[in-house]
Amino acid sequence: MPVKRAACVIGIDVGGTNTDSVILQNEKVLAFHKTPTTPDIQEGVEQAIEAVVAKAGIPSHHVDSVKIGTTQFVNAVLEQDSTKLDKVAVIRLCGPYSRGSPPFVDFPPRLRGLMEGHYGYVDGGYQVDGAPILSVNSEQLKEQAAIIRSKSITSIVVIGIYSPSNPAQEEEARKILSSELGPGCDISCSHAVGRLGFLERENASILNASLRRFARHVIEGFSYAVRKLGSCKLYITLNDGTVSKASTAAEYPVRCFSSGPTNSARGAALLARTETARDSDQREVLVIDVGGTTTDICALLKTGYPRQSAAFVKIAGVRTNFTIPDVHSIALGGGSIIRAKGARTSVGPDSVGSRLSEEGIAFGGQTLTATDLVMNNQHTEELVPLGIKASGLAEITRILEEAIDLVKTKQGDARVVLVGGGSIVVTNHIAGVGEIIRPKYLEVANAVGAAISKVSGTVDKVVVPGAKTMKQEIEDAKALAIKHCVAAGGNKTTIEVVEVDVVPFSYVTNGATRILVRVVGDLADGYEESYAEEEDLSQNFSKVLTLPKSAGSKASKASSYEVVEQIDIESYRPRIEGDYWYLSELDIQFLQDGTGVLGVGSCGEPYPAYVACLLALRNGEEMKIRRQDTFPDNGVVLVGGFMGAPTVYLERIPGLDEVTDAMKGVMEATGLSTFDAVIPNEIGGMNAFEALLAAHRFGKSTLDTDLVARAYPKIWQTVRCLKDIPVTPSAVADGAGHVQIFQTTSDNIEAEDVMRNACMRLGTWMIGRSIALSRSLKLDPVISILKSENGVLLFAGKIISVTRDVTEGFTRGSVLLESFSDTENTSASPTISTDSVSSLFVDFENENLNAILKEKGKEDRVLAVCPDLITFLDKANGAPLGISDYKYGLRVSVIALRAPPIWATERGLEMGGPKAFDVDIEYNPVSVGEYEEPKSVWEVFGEGS
Repeated sequence: MPVKRAACVIGIDVGGTNTDSVILQNEKVLAFHKTPTTPDIQEGVEQAIEAVVAKAGIPSHHVDSVKIGTTQFVNAVLEQDSTKLDKVAVIRLCGPYSRGSPPFVDFPPRLRGLMEGHYGYVDGGYQVDGAPILSVNSEQLKEQAAIIRSKSITSIVVIGIYSPSNPAQEEEARKILSSELGPGCDISCSHAVGRLGFLERENASILNASLRRFARHVIEGFSYAVRKLGSCKLYITLNDGTVSKASTAAEYPVRCFSSGPTNSARGAALLARTETARDSDQREVLVIDVGGTTTDICALLKTGYPRQSAAFVKIAGVRTNFTIPDVHSIALGGGSIIRAKGARTSVGPDSVGSRLSEEGIAFGGQTLTATDLVMNNQHTEELVPLGIKASGLAEITRILEEAIDLVKTKQGDARVVLVGGGSIVVTNHIAGVGEIIRPKYLEVANAVGAAISKVSGTVDKVVVPGAKTMKQEIEDAKALAIKHCVAAGGNKTTIEVVEVDVVPFSYVTNGATRILVRVVGDLADGYEESYAEEEDLSQNFSKVLTLPKSAGSKASKASSYEVVEQIDIESYRPRIEGDYWYLSELDIQFLQDGTGVLGVGSCGEPYPAYVACLLALRNGEEMKIRRQDTFPDNGVVLVGGFMGAPTVYLERIPGLDEVTDAMKGVMEATGLSTFDAVIPNEIGGMNAFEALLAAHRFGKSTLDTDLVARAYPKIWQTVRCLKDIPVTPSAVADGAGHVQIFQTTSDNIEAEDVMRNACMRLGTWMIGRSIALSRSLKLDPVISILKSENGVLLFAGKIISVTRDVTEGFTRGSVLLESFSDTENTSASPTISTDSVSSLFVDFENENLNAILKEKGKEDRVLAVCPDLITFLDKANGAPLGISDYKYGLRVSVIALRAPPIWATERGLEMGGPKAFDVDIEYNPVSVGEYEEPKSVWEVFGEGS
């Protein structure tokens, strides 16, 4: 019986400068080809396929599949090319919610100008338990369709609250709009584009809709080129290192944004697996991919995949929640233009790109490029002075050293796997690098990575246990993810579950839980993607012509290390006039991080409220904070904020009226006609911003204080209640016109119960400035916070286990961390031994309650316990993390800040100490000396300071 021939796979990477191709059989490279990317993408891919098949010396029918990775889509956004981007209309199915944070507000101004066409709000959306907020209103949708038609917009996004859990309303709205607008319009539903997280999913859907026309153009070119191989199948590589069918990629180009860096890292891992597999070598491994125009740098994990970015990343300045590699991109490549300016030599940022062989001096051209510095021939010897060569290479090395230092997470020298066609410009001696590996076929590592990509299936939904147990719901989600993977071409026998995340919602009593499941598998040998069965992409493009060029556009790539507007944070001074502080955009950026730190793991992501504040400021409206130590004793203040599950507000974005309606209810109950200021109920997370917004909407100021000085889960855990001041009269409102007023209750604990039931029915600036300043100065944000806030670093490590359970509306659980290796634990507390692996155990009930150190052969030690503030910070950038963000593999620093003295009193500990949460631990304050009162902005920046 003849031995079955192993199938051959072609991997292609279409970059902004070069198109690389490789043919693999059993992960062995048979041949490769490298050619400049042509404006006519179809022709370039055809040439790449023909060349690599010819070099391999095999019949074309031996090729089973072609996998292509491309930067065309993300480059179109980065270059802000109007010929490739369409105006988008956004229709929100949201009822009264989300109106305070409209679409497009946080987009970079020029990109917003290119993409923003229209947005409208209509009835619809779901609650966290699956109940409709409102039914879809066809008349409202018809009105929106008429507006869209009048603006000649053909790209539309429909987004509904909790649509990933139930897409029915989005599909219903799509059908109504499609019927009204006709076949010429392209309607995208958000549930098919992104995960839970309303604004981030909306942003991704907008980018996707704007790119669809161009994406179909590109993919049809690829399809036409591959058809010449006969029955060969075409796949497009995705951000996470897997692949999708070509027709799917044409509909969802955002999923392909960062496939290039992932492919490079995957290819580098395969090509250098012998050198990087040494278990005894604990040095960090970085992949540096030098192209013609840009260089991508990322950390390589033991799995052969790049380290993933944080929960939220900005691509071209737009906040998204894609799973993409944590890549730093710099404007350095083989085609970077070199200029001598006196004694200084500059490199880039502009590049000749794919014209290197025509314009570079080494090839007979007139432009001095980075490649000319290392190529020795008659042209370069005559025209490139030795001094410029030396200074140019020194500048390239300096640029690389700075970038490497930014990406590294371990102290000491790293190992670098150097790949990419432009890697010849990199010298062998780089500070911070102990070993440089230049593997065979390094110039086509990205194409190798594309060729070895697998296929995946994902499910992300919210379930409420009922007839099925949570275990059954998880198994159903796994089965559905496997079904998706098989539908995408996966071999069922090779599919494995690589991620299961189960996150109960806090403050809800119905057991609502988010389930995220991801599976991967090899492509099935017998899987056929019949072009006859696919949507005929060529209906719009019978022959793909040369792509239009935008005038003056510059090629660049996305970076998950956000490049922010350059502001001198050290010299920045807030605008203070007497007793009032008038906020700027930078102020609210500081507050966003600072409130996260004091939220001690809870209080909700402040981003939606931050966007609402941003909108007010950009509309020329004033938001102000009032100094509290000069506030009159007879002044009237109202307390406002949100009550309920913080994670709900990532999807059901607050509207305009919830807090203001509740405040009006209190005014009605007390006979007040006006008031003087608003106080946040707690300083952590979204509630600090909601107080700012409520005060602004009443034309008032927010008092520079709060009622907790941290965050607690229950409404009676405040200084007001500690001083026996009643919570009532109070009111709750749902934003839809329903207000319930509570004049009296027997005590504050009863007030908590009745108000929470009604909800079910219906110093931060200084901390944020410290984080921003440390980022700007390339310092460790964690160390900066500890110095500025007199805190203690408890632990630095990786999360290895998270358990959660919801009881009476509160998320109770624990998280276990394992310490980094000695070389990585660069900032460990001196109280923690690093001689052996240690672990940290943290209990939480919506907020972090305690931190217990566990070391082999030693008794457990309590490092911190409430009411001291225990906070998790992202190890990479110092960003605060909430308990819903905790998941396996996250690298974090855990810090503790001393609680204000009032919470250390007998009464304070009774209400907010360990016993209040049934934790059998005696309170001992963290060892930071005496408590230091946080300084107000007036003390530091006011007159006479």
